Amino acid sequence: MKKYIKINLIIIALFTSSYVNAQQTLAILNENIYSSNYNPGKPSVYKWHVGFPGVSNLTLTFSENLLTYKKLVTSTDTSIIINPTNLLKNLKRPTRFTVDVNEEILGFGFKTDENSYFTFSTRLRSESYFMLPNELLSMLIKGNAEYIGKNIESNISAYHSSYLEASITYQYTIQNKYTIGFRPKFLIGLTNVHTEQSKINFLTTEDWDIQTNGVVQMNTYLPFNEEFEPKTDDFINGLLKNPGFAIDIGAHFELPADFGIAFSINDLGTILWSNDRLTNSFSFTTNDTGKFIKEGSIFFDGFEVSLKGIQDGQMPDINTVLDSISADDFITYSYARRDVYRTPLYPKLYLEFFYKLSNYRFTILSRTDFVGKHPIPSVTFACNGYFGNIVELALSYSIYNRTFNNLGFGAHFHFGPVQLYFAFDNLIGPIAPKYFNSFSVQTGLYFGIRPKKNKIAKSSYL
Repeated sequence: MKKYIKINLIIIALFTSSYVNAQQTLAILNENIYSSNYNPGKPSVYKWHVGFPGVSNLTLTFSENLLTYKKLVTSTDTSIIINPTNLLKNLKRPTRFTVDVNEEILGFGFKTDENSYFTFSTRLRSESYFMLPNELLSMLIKGNAEYIGKNIESNISAYHSSYLEASITYQYTIQNKYTIGFRPKFLIGLTNVHTEQSKINFLTTEDWDIQTNGVVQMNTYLPFNEEFEPKTDDFINGLLKNPGFAIDIGAHFELPADFGIAFSINDLGTILWSNDRLTNSFSFTTNDTGKFIKEGSIFFDGFEVSLKGIQDGQMPDINTVLDSISADDFITYSYARRDVYRTPLYPKLYLEFFYKLSNYRFTILSRTDFVGKHPIPSVTFACNGYFGNIVELALSYSIYNRTFNNLGFGAHFHFGPVQLYFAFDNLIGPIAPKYFNSFSVQTGLYFGIRPKKNKIAKSSYL
């Protein structure tokens, strides 16, 4: 059992330490061709564009809402103390870790007439979400005194998909004011973790005993088999055996009095994981009860984790913990081959309101990710402006993943046909690392030619 638990801890760490649902500063840079990633109906200002292979559009994002260095670590004149009890004041509902990687491999686009624009793009994408229940975290840190006589339901879930994406975008503009677009996408699945079921109940009795019952089931498609042996050949040979399809739909309307509205829904689709040599199912159910002891120590039959020493900077030996677990102590678990299965992507709904004032544009942009049964909302307030015929700048403030310290900045530079840009959704983290809990950067380089009338107007939107 020790081997199985270690492997699953590695899987969870891999998928949760390397994303986020911000990435919205780039969406308001109107001169940037990749702002249409968020809305295929957002009109292009170019006659044509060609991306530099591998460097035209790169997105790296990470977010968690549980802790920062400032919350977890207390410094004195003589020592640094790790104090997990400080996290109790900052537990969010729910606690989420999210990670996203999105890189364009090859892309280009062109106008076919005055009103139509086509874009072709191939991408490598990876999205990961890991969610922890607040009640379970609270019980782990300070025990179960507050939960005597109460039945607490906890739901732990993990979602991850990585895949190759090939898309064709078509947008059509009417009277230079109303644009609609759609983007069909053909997918090849690479790796996947999908929570099918997760429910664990904790009931604390008057004698401090904890009665538990629960079940967790996850489907996985990973480059090793049910014995956790690497299966590189099966993974490579099965690259074309996990087909998928998705579509993005969007629209962008300019209204009277310099107002406007835009909306889109992205990633509506599924992937069929049909290479059954790597499809597996992980599950466990509870089959025993444990007992909580005061002063931060948790005991199950044969399983002890002590959190008291963490306050003094002492971590328990994981080998000692795992060696104390026997298969019949607390859970019945399995990781075994299963038949093919299908999973949805993580749809995203965007809604944008904007107002143009002289050379500036003010925007409110909302985004909601739908992950399993969990909607994850976010909102961005932004202003962007075009200065001369060289640079467009954007300043944004976002609330996402229940964090409120997300000040963003973006810039797009025109050097003739060479387009260089970058966008950050959180500048505070790198500047003040003690408060770091999220990071998002998008950057790239591509060729793009704008019509002369757009150059004269400096921006088709401003």
